[in-house]
Amino acid sequence: MFDVIIVDDEPLIRDGLVKLFSWKEYQMQVRAVFPNGSLALEYLEKQSADVIITDIKMPVMNGIQLMQECQKKNILVKFIVLSGYSDFEYVKMAARLGIENYLLKPVDTLEMSQTLLQVKRKIEAQRHNKILLDEGIRILRNNLLYRLMTGEISYEEIEERKEYLPIPFDSCLCRVAILKFLPQNPDTARHGQQKPPIQSVLRHLEQKEYIHAVTDFGGRLLFLLFCGEGGICSSRETVRADLEHIIHYVLATSPFHAFAAAGPLADSIYTIPNSYAKASALINTAGFNSASSIRWAEDTCENEAFLLPHIEFDQLMQLNEKFLYKKQEDIVSIVDEIFSTNRFIPLDGLQMLASMIVSKIYSNSRAYSSDHDPEILRLENRLDDAYTLGDYDSIYRWTRDIIHTIFVYEERNPSEKAPSGATNLKKILLYLNENYTKDMNLKTIAETFHLNALYLGRILKLETGCTFTDYINSLRLKKAQELLLHTDLSAKQISEQTGYRNDKYFNTLFKKYTDMTPGEYRKKGNPS
Repeated sequence: MFDVIIVDDEPLIRDGLVKLFSWKEYQMQVRAVFPNGSLALEYLEKQSADVIITDIKMPVMNGIQLMQECQKKNILVKFIVLSGYSDFEYVKMAARLGIENYLLKPVDTLEMSQTLLQVKRKIEAQRHNKILLDEGIRILRNNLLYRLMTGEISYEEIEERKEYLPIPFDSCLCRVAILKFLPQNPDTARHGQQKPPIQSVLRHLEQKEYIHAVTDFGGRLLFLLFCGEGGICSSRETVRADLEHIIHYVLATSPFHAFAAAGPLADSIYTIPNSYAKASALINTAGFNSASSIRWAEDTCENEAFLLPHIEFDQLMQLNEKFLYKKQEDIVSIVDEIFSTNRFIPLDGLQMLASMIVSKIYSNSRAYSSDHDPEILRLENRLDDAYTLGDYDSIYRWTRDIIHTIFVYEERNPSEKAPSGATNLKKILLYLNENYTKDMNLKTIAETFHLNALYLGRILKLETGCTFTDYINSLRLKKAQELLLHTDLSAKQISEQTGYRNDKYFNTLFKKYTDMTPGEYRKKGNPS
């Protein structure tokens, strides 16, 4: 419902407006009526309203003054103005301040009805756009936070977009923690469609201003950035209390266990990736065989790294390539080699190894399948089952079984997969060439085309020879060069038109790519 207040010094008009219309038909309700603008302003300073129907001429404070005061105090509301025939100069003043309509007295009911409907639609559209804007900002902020934690964001981009990062830059003490969710009863979870209660945990954390949460691709991990001023995050006990509270909450309200790993304290935003890396290594060893529900990087000796599974980077890349070309036998051969190398590591390391491998292959499959495909999504419930297995042979067989299941799906559903990488890339490049001035990054583009971000980055590099960031910058700077030569726009205006919010960053980048400042480039191209 939209809230309406009526302001008029004539009691008959006030009462008539209240009784004349069936306000519920416009999804509106009259909250208050006032004889002058001063009383209405007092109300608005304490209560909100969506629509004000106001007379222009009134004692104490007239309608124009009320509108001016609302603007000064940033009170956002729609005005419908009532006036007499002799009030046209006032009406012009009101129009300059911004009104939805002005109606002559006595009020025509049909005209008022049409005005109310128009105002209703306008408010609904603005609220919808605000929801979309808020959601877009939330996605951008989450993406920036994730890239900040993982070290995938440059210093220049941090400086350019730090207004979207909800962390105190000047006095920053941070710690990254990662939560992993495993079913209390794996058999029950496997056959049902139960999901980790991540959204519930996120709502539970909304009141914690110093905890910023981001989910992973598969929705099985929750990354928490503890970040606040005044030493609130330097206290290990504060972080422990919050993590234990989440763990108990998950256990009490869902069929899942939660396990946590906390990285070391970071003394600046630039050392946050180190905290993330340590927490990421530890969370893989957390599970049913862990001695504690929370593992701390400070408590982990360096030698413990030798107890973790070892996978060469080339092996991970080969897993991607062989899946791309549907080489199940080659993938199994690589997996056999990985398991052989890690045969004698502890049980929890083997469990982690198996989960890492199947998650990698599963994410590749997701890159080609429909977001709503129930058959492939059912596999999500099995990706952590390795942590319930108790010996090398059963973990190895389980890994082979999951890989086989994924390839059986691939063979049965060729028509439901997205277009081939090459075809998809053509569409993506066309999209980038048409939308490069917009705020975008590799993850959001990958989500738009239902691809895995790592896979998209790799095929883009193979096709263009550039990283995603370099490719976007090349498009933007090429356009900037054209504008410098063929328009009189300033460098600041050109930076905005080509997608750079920060003109200083634009100038730095332009000189890096061209060895000239924008001014030097323009002068060279247009010698006088």
